[in-house]
Amino acid sequence: MKINTVRFGEIDIAEEKILTFQDGLAPFYSSIRFTIISSEETEPFLWLQSLDEPDVALAVINPFRLFPQYTPVVNEADLEKIGSPADEDILVLTVAVIPHKYESMTTNLVSPILINSQNNQARQTVMESSSYVVKQPIFNEVQALLYGMETDAEGGGTDAGSDA
Repeated sequence: MKINTVRFGEIDIAEEKILTFQDGLAPFYSSIRFTIISSEETEPFLWLQSLDEPDVALAVINPFRLFPQYTPVVNEADLEKIGSPADEDILVLTVAVIPHKYESMTTNLVSPILINSQNNQARQTVMESSSYVVKQPIFNEVQALLYGMETDAEGGGTDAGSDA
């Protein structure tokens, strides 16, 4: 399947790389089909590219790379909607916001995206009663990841506000 995207130009997506969000993805509810695009230039970020709206591409990141102690609590109903995968078959990503002032970049640890790697069903969940925040600062953790430095980051804390 070929698609013209705003960010990546024309790309060819294999059928087995198409993710399906049965309920859409907030706030892009009309976007049901997505794919993940990786780029060396934007490592460690990936891109969740909509196949239904070519101008929609969200920066996402594996939160465990930044916060190894991150422990999302997901309700069973959300897992059932993606086929009740085994733990090892779930890919967890979080949406990142990278503003012009990139030192203010954040990720949403409250609403992780769950992807069943066995059937490509995906869903964004919202953790109730979570100590995590929607706008978790990540600049220091990304820098540490890129430059091989150690960090004692755990995620959570107070909401950083918005500079986007």
